[in-house]
Amino acid sequence: MNQYVETILMFMPKSQALCFINGLNGAEGSYFQDVAKKISAVIEQAPAIYETDGHGDSVKPVLHYFYGNTDIYVTEIDKNSREHFGYIDLGYGLEAGYIDLEYIFKAIPLINLDFNFEPLKISEYKKNYEGS
Repeated sequence: MNQYVETILMFMPKSQALCFINGLNGAEGSYFQDVAKKISAVIEQAPAIYETDGHGDSVKPVLHYFYGNTDIYVTEIDKNSREHFGYIDLGYGLEAGYIDLEYIFKAIPLINLDFNFEPLKISEYKKNYEGS
């Protein structure tokens, strides 16, 4: 496994990671390599914890996870742990806070990292979720 794949796998729940590895070894392996390279670059360039502090709703998330009516938007990544900062919507509107991916992956094992995520400002998500 290359560095890109190793990086992205750390940000995936086990079920998705297993499917991703199967994809890497399948007929569409080059697609999965491209996804790994793209998302790995996003992770490496992501703001560190507190880096976007004070920027309010103008911040754009770097990663998006989804399952059912749950959306998680990661805005800051702590590369030394699996705890990051961002916004979570469990169907009741966005709430800001620290996100422990290990806990999330255990609590919602079928959650998925969005490979095709195109981030908007947090203010746009708030409008969508809260009807403002």
